[in-house]
Amino acid sequence: MNVIILLFSLLSSYVTSSEQREQAPVSFFAVQPQAVLAFEHSLGLNPYISSFDSLAGAALYAPEEELLRSKGTPLNITADPWQECQEYHYADMSAGICGGIVAYIHVSPAQAGLYGLKLNEVTLNPADNNVRVLLGKPDFIADDGDVYIRGNEALKIYRNPVTGEWDGIDLFDANAS
Repeated sequence: MNVIILLFSLLSSYVTSSEQREQAPVSFFAVQPQAVLAFEHSLGLNPYISSFDSLAGAALYAPEEELLRSKGTPLNITADPWQECQEYHYADMSAGICGGIVAYIHVSPAQAGLYGLKLNEVTLNPADNNVRVLLGKPDFIADDGDVYIRGNEALKIYRNPVTGEWDGIDLFDANAS
C-alpha cells in the first residue's frame, strides 16, 4: 500500500491538468553585483618579488641568441676578467655570456639613472630604498653590499662602504663561485 501511495505522489505532478505558470525569480532581472576573483582582487597588494628571472630586460640563463634578439648588437664585447666568459656591454646593462648562455647581468647606477632599472619587469630603485618592500631583508650582508637569494638565483646590490650609496647591481646564479 505504501508503495502505491508513493508511486501516485510521484506521478501526480504529470497527471494534473491544471496549468501552472512558471515564474522567473526576481533576482533574474535584478542587477547583479560584479564578481571579483580572489586572485584578481589580491593583485598589487603584495609587491614582494619571490623569484629572480630578469634584470634590465635581459633574462638570466637565456641563450646568447635570445639576448641578441631582445637587446640587439652589443656596443662592445670584452673578456670577463674573473671568468672565462665574454661580457656584452649595452647602454643599459652588461651581460656575462658563459658557454653560450647569460650567466650574469650587471647594471651600474649611471645606467639605471638613464634607462631605469627593472627586476622581473618591476621598477627597482635602490636609491629610493624601495628595495626592502620588493625584496625583504637581505639574506646576507657583506662588506660591499646586500645579497638576496631566491632559489638558485642571487641578486647583489653593491654599496659604497663609506657613503652607503649603491654602486651597482648583479643578477647571477647563486651556485656559481
